[in-house]
Amino acid sequence: MKIVKTNELAWGEGMNKGNFVQRRKALGGQNISCGLWELAPGKKSFPFHMHHVTEEAMFVVSGSAKVRTPEGMTAIGAGDYVSFPPGEGAHQLINDGTEPLVYLGISAPKGFDVVEYPDSGKISSAIGSMPGGKRFIFKQDTAVTYFDGEKDAE
Repeated sequence: MKIVKTNELAWGEGMNKGNFVQRRKALGGQNISCGLWELAPGKKSFPFHMHHVTEEAMFVVSGSAKVRTPEGMTAIGAGDYVSFPPGEGAHQLINDGTEPLVYLGISAPKGFDVVEYPDSGKISSAIGSMPGGKRFIFKQDTAVTYFDGEKDAE
């Protein structure tokens, strides 16, 4: 058993780049990862993305925001639970309110993943957990064929 008293944990920087600003309290987990996140008013969670392997979910503790998906924007608020099954569409949180959005972010990582970023045309593949894991990010339009560059395939 593991008990984490979130009121005794300091907030750490979760992301801070332009409009992508949030902080978090890492709560851990072995097969299920969990963190308490705070998204400031006027900020976005992560770039618009879709995981092909990792399932994600969130539970809103306080505040309100919008979830952006390919279908549009959906309002969420305290008490709402939202799940993002792998391969079922990109998502992003946008805090268009006047107070911080506090939510529990939950994921079930498998040790590897492929992530698409529709706004920027990027693809990311990852193996292992950071900081020791590896992540490869590239533009989707730079993809090559399976035998590209293979001397014996000519």
